[in-house]
Amino acid sequence: MAKEGKGKGLQALALTSTISMEIAATVTLGFLGGRYLDRHFGTEPWIMVTGVLLGVALGILGIVQTLERFFKDKE
Repeated sequence: MAKEGKGKGLQALALTSTISMEIAATVTLGFLGGRYLDRHFGTEPWIMVTGVLLGVALGILGIVQTLERFFKDKE
């Protein structure tokens, strides 16, 4: 019983770590890519803002896919 509870705790930790890394990575890549393109084209801050919003959207999509896989494995 105690061993099963520890496994669930580790699964929850792995899931939350995966979700946080997905959202952080996509937003950071959107920010950095947008800032680079803004400097290159002289359009500050519009491409960076678009990159961050795109990163948030992709992060949310990644979270949904991760949660679908997690709950599919539970069945």
